[in-house]
Amino acid sequence: MNGKIIVLFAHWCPKCNMMMPIVDELEIYYGERLQIIRIDVEKEPEKMEEYEAELVPTFILFQDGQEVFRMTGLIGEKTIYKRIDTVLD
Repeated sequence: MNGKIIVLFAHWCPKCNMMMPIVDELEIYYGERLQIIRIDVEKEPEKMEEYEAELVPTFILFQDGQEVFRMTGLIGEKTIYKRIDTVLD
């Protein structure tokens, strides 16, 4: 395992729903190189404070336990892959 990405989302959030197919693709593409943890903030609202997030969706990539980058809102698919690749390669 090279990295971990936390995805904070809510089912009521249109932007989150638009991003989830990309999250599914990331999981397949990176396989064991990237652990993806989806956190439904409706079920676990305390995670917003724990990860110091203000908006959903929020993507936080960690490597070796350290936050490497954070992105929020609608993010282009190419942008996500490019950011992850710079960390995992």
